[in-house]
Amino acid sequence: MIVINPTLDEVLPLFRALHNFHVCLSPHIYHAEGADEVYLDILRSALSDGGKIYAVDAGWGLVAYLLALQEDRTQNGLRRGGRRIKIDHLYIAPTHRGLGLGQQLVARMEQNMRDQGIRRWVVSQDATNLPATDFYRSVGAVDRALMLEKYL
Repeated sequence: MIVINPTLDEVLPLFRALHNFHVCLSPHIYHAEGADEVYLDILRSALSDGGKIYAVDAGWGLVAYLLALQEDRTQNGLRRGGRRIKIDHLYIAPTHRGLGLGQQLVARMEQNMRDQGIRRWVVSQDATNLPATDFYRSVGAVDRALMLEKYL
């Protein structure tokens, strides 16, 4: 069952697992030394700024979540204004991957977007995370930008 904005204590283990994955992927950028309260503050801040958490409850606990942040851009001399959703986190517990939970979370988020008149979402992720790239393409996302990086 998909729930919207579950308690942050329920989301915390999944948030920590996703962050630990990021630490393994990019230890030069991320560290895992934060206490639970620091992680909870990050989640609280995202929600207070209008974010929504969509989660899959397996009946005994959460096994997946998606953190969606609304971004409102005002039109200026160069860009059109508009609203969009940024998928900031998407994590499925390893024991529950391959069951379509990611697709269910994105579909629920998209339904809420339609209800609010929002017609576009974006996501950024590490280029080496090919399963995530394949997943986002499978739910209809297309490549739009490329970020390059160089360390000295």
